[in-house]
Formats: sequence, structure tokens, C-alpha cells
Amino acid sequence: MAAKPGIPKGTRDFSPVEMAKRNYIFNTIRDVFHLFGYQQIETPSMENLSTLMGKYG
Repeated sequence: MAAKPGIPKGTRDFSPVEMAKRNYIFNTIRDVFHLFGYQQIETPSMENLSTLMGKYG
């Protein structure tokens, strides 16, 4: 029998209700930051183990 796929350890799924709340909060924060001239960046949400275990990890 094949192994059932799952999400990576330490992560979770969000329900539609949780996502609505989460999006509202993030959108509010984003709007306030934009009012003060900040710009959004995107960084990796996952890293290779070798990166985390390296000199600065």
C-alpha cells in the first residue's frame, strides 16, 4: 500500500474561515504599512536544511 501524502512537519492547512480572518488581518497590516511608505517583499517560507545548518543557520 502506498504511503498517504501529507503536509510537511511543522506546517498546517487553514480552513476557509481561518483564511478569511487571516486575509483580513494581513490586508489591514499591508494597508497601514503602505500609508507609511513601506513596500512589500517576499522571502522563502521553506529553506534547504543545508542552508539552515550552515555557518549562519
